[in-house]
Amino acid sequence: MRKPFLSRALAASAFLASLLVGCASIDNAPVNRPSALPRLTPVATMAGDDTLRSTIVALAFSGGGTRAAAFSFGVLKGLSEVEAPGGGAMIDQIRFVSGVSGGSVTAAYFGLKGRSALSDFEARFLYRDAEESLRTQVYSVGNMMRAMDGGVNDRSGLPTWLRNNLFGNATLKDLSRPGRPVVWINASDIYAKTPFVFEPVTFAAICSDWESYPISDAVAASAAVPIVFAPVVVQNWSQKCGFKLPDELEAQAHSRDTSPIVKAYLKALEDYRNGDKIKYVKLLDGGLTDNWGLSAFNVQMAAAREPWRPMTKADAISVSNFQFIVVDAGRNVAGDWTKTLEGPNAQELLDAVADTAVDSAVRSSYEVMRLQMKLWEQRLRQWRCSLSPEEVSQVRGSTEGWDCNAVSIRLDRVSFEDLGTARAAQLGRVPTRFKLAPDQVKMTVDAGESVVRRVFGPKVDERER
Repeated sequence: MRKPFLSRALAASAFLASLLVGCASIDNAPVNRPSALPRLTPVATMAGDDTLRSTIVALAFSGGGTRAAAFSFGVLKGLSEVEAPGGGAMIDQIRFVSGVSGGSVTAAYFGLKGRSALSDFEARFLYRDAEESLRTQVYSVGNMMRAMDGGVNDRSGLPTWLRNNLFGNATLKDLSRPGRPVVWINASDIYAKTPFVFEPVTFAAICSDWESYPISDAVAASAAVPIVFAPVVVQNWSQKCGFKLPDELEAQAHSRDTSPIVKAYLKALEDYRNGDKIKYVKLLDGGLTDNWGLSAFNVQMAAAREPWRPMTKADAISVSNFQFIVVDAGRNVAGDWTKTLEGPNAQELLDAVADTAVDSAVRSSYEVMRLQMKLWEQRLRQWRCSLSPEEVSQVRGSTEGWDCNAVSIRLDRVSFEDLGTARAAQLGRVPTRFKLAPDQVKMTVDAGESVVRRVFGPKVDERER
């Protein structure tokens, strides 16, 4: 009598398991389109009112969920209030923005909207619950099954929310319009263990159309925390075209002097040519490989044929001050377990391990960036001093006041630490989520404004703007 009952119970269990597996299936089908040619799409390098300035600003927004998005937004607000050397607000001198995870939301929206982003980003994103469309129940059987299958949330979650509430149907092409800064969104290729930068060379390597890729999907890939999110998948179409690394990148890929970060990235681009081996590129949170988003700029400098790149030639002649600002919304280690024999608990341990890996990587990339900037400054001076008076006059109108050596490249990092120990500790308790309390959002935005005023100078007099 027990055998039929046991058989029915096993059958029911199997049926239930099959239902759970069916319910746990994830939607991560690629949305990128193939490109017939490995075409490198030119991108704009002008911003603001397109007037050549003596100051150029580049920004890198770190990861950290809405905390990072709010802090980087506060920095933008602060830059709109601080005067740049040579006149004008610093926000209007921004030519380049790189973003990771939560910072990529701010970077992409500023790239899309420019100064007008200051008027509605808080209402459209920072004070919204971007987790409302996500599966967040830790003890849900379905979520556990999805986690085992690669990730709890798929395209129906964050990418769809970002499209419906923030970016609409905008694509990467919309980030390359004249009058906007160049924007780099950074994810991580978890097979190659390198950054995946949403930019033309990367898409040329997989023979895919860069211009048509949705901004919402790129930002979601940049913010896809492992397990919480399934990997964002990009299809490799390399068999459809004969991509070859540009000569300057090929040389960098095999040079002993190339930094390990750039060399690993270039090797991944070369490996993409083997479409049989790498048919799909799996992407997760950009913070896994570069939480400050510095790799994009390093790669651009490595790829440069001319010493002024990634600026334009006219920018390089006009500029006196190139200011690169790393906006770090990272937190200090939380918990009191260093004061007791017990601890850390499981959550504190996981956070500490993750933070240790991320922080050690960003410190190394920052030092590489500092060295790259110094070398770039030397190359720029040598190139500027090789120009004829006619070339200089063509851009500046005359050679009056021209000093070919008068160009300075500066790399600065701003973080919660700049606001003092007590305030940094308070900000460090803001969680890494896409849903924050209103007072946490306001505090973090205010912190971004405050740190800019403290580090970069007094406000612009509104009567002079």
